[in-house]
Amino acid sequence: MKRLLNLILLGSVSLCSHAQDVDLELSSYNGTATSYSALNSITLKPGFHIPSGKNVHLFVQGSPNVVSGLTASQNYVLTRTFRKPVKVADLSLIRPIGDENRTVQYLDGLGRAVQTVAVMASPTYKDIVQHIEYDGLGRQTRRYLPYAEQSSDNGSFKAAARTNQGNFYKSTRWDAHVAEIDSPFAVTVFDNSPLNRVLQQGAPGLPWQPVAVRGTATTTGRTVVSEYGTNSSVSTTRDTVRLWAVSSGGASAPSLYPTGKLYRTTVKDENWVSSNGRAGTIDEYRDFQDRVVLKRVWETSSKFLDTYYVYDDLGDLRYVVPPGIKGTSIAESSANFAELVYGYRYDDRRRLVEKKVPGKGWEYIVYNRNDQPVLSQDAMQRTRKEWSYTKYDAFGRVTSTGLYINTNTAQVSRAQVQAVVDVHTGPLWETRSGADYPTTTFPTTGTGITVKPLVVNYYDRYDFTGATTLGPPPTGIGRSDKTRTLLTGMRVYREDGSTSLLTINYYDDRARLVQAVSENHLGGTDVVTNSYLFSGEVETSRHVHRASAGGAATTLLTTSSYDHVGRPLQTRKKVNSQVEVVLSNNEYNQIGQLRRKGLHSENNGTNYMTIVDYDYNERGWGKRIASKELAITLNYQDAGTVQYNGNISRQQWRHGSDALSTFSYGYDRLNRLTNGTSSGAPGMSEVLDYDDMGNIKSLNRDGQATTYSYLNSGRSNRLDRLTGGFIGSTPKVYSYDLNGNATVDRLGTAFSYNHLNLPKTASRTGVSVSYGYDALGTKLQKYSDVGGIRTTRDYIRGIEYKKEETGFQVIDLILTEEGYLQNSSGTYIFHYNLTDHLGNVRAVIRKGSTETASVIVQKQDYYPFGKTKAIVTGGINRYLYNGKEKQEELGDQLDYGARFYDAEVGRWNVVDPLADEFENLSPYNYGMNNPILMIDPDGMAPDSTLIGGIIETITVWGNKKASGTFLNIGLFSAANVYGDEGLNKLRPETNFDVLTAYFTYVGKVVTHSQSGKPEGGKVPFKNNMSRSILKFASRVSTQKMTRHIKASAPNNKSYFDKIEDAQSVLDAYNTGNYRLISENVSQNTVVIQVKHVTGTFINVGNPNGLPDLKMPSQKFMIHSTSAPKVVPVNPNK
Repeated sequence: MKRLLNLILLGSVSLCSHAQDVDLELSSYNGTATSYSALNSITLKPGFHIPSGKNVHLFVQGSPNVVSGLTASQNYVLTRTFRKPVKVADLSLIRPIGDENRTVQYLDGLGRAVQTVAVMASPTYKDIVQHIEYDGLGRQTRRYLPYAEQSSDNGSFKAAARTNQGNFYKSTRWDAHVAEIDSPFAVTVFDNSPLNRVLQQGAPGLPWQPVAVRGTATTTGRTVVSEYGTNSSVSTTRDTVRLWAVSSGGASAPSLYPTGKLYRTTVKDENWVSSNGRAGTIDEYRDFQDRVVLKRVWETSSKFLDTYYVYDDLGDLRYVVPPGIKGTSIAESSANFAELVYGYRYDDRRRLVEKKVPGKGWEYIVYNRNDQPVLSQDAMQRTRKEWSYTKYDAFGRVTSTGLYINTNTAQVSRAQVQAVVDVHTGPLWETRSGADYPTTTFPTTGTGITVKPLVVNYYDRYDFTGATTLGPPPTGIGRSDKTRTLLTGMRVYREDGSTSLLTINYYDDRARLVQAVSENHLGGTDVVTNSYLFSGEVETSRHVHRASAGGAATTLLTTSSYDHVGRPLQTRKKVNSQVEVVLSNNEYNQIGQLRRKGLHSENNGTNYMTIVDYDYNERGWGKRIASKELAITLNYQDAGTVQYNGNISRQQWRHGSDALSTFSYGYDRLNRLTNGTSSGAPGMSEVLDYDDMGNIKSLNRDGQATTYSYLNSGRSNRLDRLTGGFIGSTPKVYSYDLNGNATVDRLGTAFSYNHLNLPKTASRTGVSVSYGYDALGTKLQKYSDVGGIRTTRDYIRGIEYKKEETGFQVIDLILTEEGYLQNSSGTYIFHYNLTDHLGNVRAVIRKGSTETASVIVQKQDYYPFGKTKAIVTGGINRYLYNGKEKQEELGDQLDYGARFYDAEVGRWNVVDPLADEFENLSPYNYGMNNPILMIDPDGMAPDSTLIGGIIETITVWGNKKASGTFLNIGLFSAANVYGDEGLNKLRPETNFDVLTAYFTYVGKVVTHSQSGKPEGGKVPFKNNMSRSILKFASRVSTQKMTRHIKASAPNNKSYFDKIEDAQSVLDAYNTGNYRLISENVSQNTVVIQVKHVTGTFINVGNPNGLPDLKMPSQKFMIHSTSAPKVVPVNPNK
């Protein structure tokens, strides 16, 4: 019997869990089992044996065929997504499970979705079911988590879905790797009015279920509460709101809004109880035009922080007055205005032309006749008579960006330069008929005028300048000639415009990037070649790097595999001729959460150096990350000073067999971290206090108290000096340039910056550092001289060269998906980062003497705001806190991409590029002062680490670094059924450097985001960590998307009409089912009523952009080039 078992199991190797799993490994026999079964493989580990006389059967079932028994008595829509090619004539044939995915949506008699079944979508080929139900008024009062159905009737309507879902999460616990949840649904409590306003929003889990009297809730009833009311003019009430009015050179608020003139919405998060009073509540006041007038946050029951939004007579936002301003008037000429207030100015066409961010000088914007921004200038550029320009083609695509230097004294002010643009007689857009763009569009060179291109984009064809210098077009990779609308090439200059590097992009027939050939700054090339599965996932990516023309090649081959529904399973890495290594192997629980990851296997997955396990709580929040080298447990409402809103109350961790350590955290009612103290040795502690803008006032670290003082007698976000504590007896004084960049920091280091506000040089006694970037802000080089020792480091697509003194320039390390490769005399040693929930590298390991042994080469812990406390040194990994590169020469500042962060003081040294997205906070604050929950992926905006739960909406933003432009690509809704095509196949026409998707979740206040560089025009996001499985309920027509974008930022956000709204208006227009309310031909507006909703329709008169109209949700934009018409925006979508 034993011999037969061995024969069966030869070659069946993997890692996994228990019976009826995909793969099964057995280490010991329990003495009673008569059979074991798995879908793919069974592995007997050393030590497993069956006693004499026992008969045990092992079954390997293999992958089944796709089977979906549709319920004919129900209305349904069947969607089939093919993962392998299929002929139309063969659609009726049965296929293996990995060849196609099926989703069935069952509808009730009113056409509403009542159940969605992702057929055989779980890792063990069970249906993933999303149950949907409505109350008598058609509202979804409960939103259920998806579950994996245990029955075998795949694809059928599950009549007992509600009961089965409850059993899945509680009673039967079919999958022990899914969190046990008493109430696996989010309950919404509506008011009893036609408005259907939300009163309480619950979330999955017993503590978050609504109760009748919310204010007295303790361990249950922890919902998000919404209350509604109006303002009051009675000064003794909480609802007084000042009435601001714009005047010449400022604004004032001498009086209050009359009673009942503003709508108030009050939000109380899950931590709030009645004994808190007003503390922790947020009041938002809107006027009758649905404009936000005031956001009031209560720090205590008696202290509130107000952020006022001041509009002019045309309804344009003119000022944002943050909590740091306490008076009733502001003057643009005052120091308080310069340090704290946001200001906006418009021209007679209501285009944003000047913008002011606290701590920075005014920024200017100049437009062409198409209302496209062609010039922008910040305060530092003004001292150099320099502007950043943008040119476009006829489709609104950016063709080039660069610097425009105009030394003519008669063309200095914004209005003077606008006048120059207005009378420019050349074409408004660029047309490339030959190898390059003509120089006839604005700006052009002339007397006293220099035009310095920094980025040039080529579209549609490959006949641009330099295309042949990188070799002939590739063959044998599925390259297509169908490249209309695609970015075929990009020439990016060094930041000073001195030299350029060309990249050529090749695509297949599905517009997927199959090869990118790039010049690198060392004189060589980088060729990245991708192959794809039929379903669209990248299967292989080969990176061939050369540091010089004709030089030796370093080749990296990455191979990825996926399960039957596209979840990433395995990543393999091969370097040159070295043995291919399984870098990581993922396993998922039945609802798609990552539950286990194996790291480093040199025998095709038979053994792994280490295995990392993941657990989640009821909300889908990360609960535990554990391996033999590092184990971390996070607590929320279940330990310490309990937190029901996602704040982490306690963190426990253990390095290997070391003693257990604990970090306990405390927060104020604004969710700002006030203290974090660890147990064990060495102990760590930070205690903090904040001002009204969220600037740190004092930081006591390990008993050493440091005081922070700010400019303008404390009425500023700019740090003036640090005194005492870890700083020492001598105060450390800061200085700044006109853009709010710190030019002298706490160490006395003097900084200079480039036009992207990135550090260019840094120096102090004994230390000199300089950085080289390309025009997109990508770091290329770093030169440092510390104590006379000169070091050069070059960065090329994750490959880093190092050269010390006059030595040879050699590859030092290569970054990988799980860590890095360290060069050891031409042999690359795999190193792996073990990280916590923030992405902080807590340990670096490499393979030991056996296949399952590891060696810890680096180990560190962190203070709450990121200061490192090293435990084991010796590794070379500098990518530590949040996975960002530490700049040791600069006092361990961290390079996040957009700016540097100083963890020693818990602040950035540069103003947030997206500062006016967070007007109530200091633009120098880190992570909204909650660094245990929030991270900042690229230095642009904070992002919550709370992922998981039911996805409600997804918003996609594009970022163009060179022009400082941030564009809203679109808002999407998502349902909890399988189908990933929506987000990953969105293809915006406009070229972006970075795309960011913001995910909101049902029952959550926080937002999760993912960012990445587009590849082949795609949004590069996967929602693998979420409980939800994506499918878009609606999609935006990308062919006409650029017609909806106002390419100015960040205040000129784009507003998109919803598809269903546009369709509703169009239907009403076509059938005559609307009523004309009023017309105003001179202002190009028309007001109509559709379905009893009255809205104002704006005629933009311009196909290329829409201004920031600050329109309420019931208003829809229309596009018309003549008199007002009742036609929605983009009616063909």
